[in-house]
Amino acid sequence: MKNVVKVIMYTYRENNGKKEFFVLHRKRGDCVVLTGHVRDREEIKNESLEDAARRETIEELGVEPMNIIDLKTKIYVEIEKNNAAGYEHAFLIQIPNKDVHFLEGDEKHNWHSLEELDAILTYPNQRESLNKIKLS
Repeated sequence: MKNVVKVIMYTYRENNGKKEFFVLHRKRGDCVVLTGHVRDREEIKNESLEDAARRETIEELGVEPMNIIDLKTKIYVEIEKNNAAGYEHAFLIQIPNKDVHFLEGDEKHNWHSLEELDAILTYPNQRESLNKIKLS
């Protein structure tokens, strides 16, 4: 089984003083926040978790994060389709208040309040950090 290190990105913007979180509503029916992998290639051998979260936000949404907070959450996950297992590290990421789209596919997205995330996120590992976000 391959070892992976992932980042979960609770990406939000401020709109009229309220946080709105970016959620993908994928064609296969699940709802997820953004995730990505820490690179382990030679040219970026020492990519930090925060650097990976920054890079993935830019790659997936095309915007530079304004603020990144490490939620100090480490969640074990198994990825059956890739025969991989490892840990996801959670980050709260603020982006500018502008319209963005998922750049790595034609998945639908919507903006949701923090209160809505617990009900709509499909996977328990992505709901696990919601209480830490409320305290941030």
